[in-house]
Amino acid sequence: GSSVPCQEAQDPDCKCPPGHSCAGEPCQFCRRLPRCQPGHQPARIGKINFLFECKPCETGTYSSRNGWCRNWTDCESSGFITLREGNSTHNSVC
Repeated sequence: GSSVPCQEAQDPDCKCPPGHSCAGEPCQFCRRLPRCQPGHQPARIGKINFLFECKPCETGTYSSRNGWCRNWTDCESSGFITLREGNSTHNSVC
């Protein structure tokens, strides 16, 4: 949970607590993720020491508050009819 690298860690494969993600290559420390609005998700920026910002969900995906973008449910592949197509903040309704 500290923002400084773990000096004693022999295994650089960090396991970050909820709400945090690896902030470097290799993962030596965790950084708190931003709290994103619905329709957005945290995204890493940078090449070595990562910062995080909120980016919009791609078409075909949605997120609720402080969540990761997930694919809309494909109603037809499950034998259902789509009653309402999904958008960036809501899943499809079958």
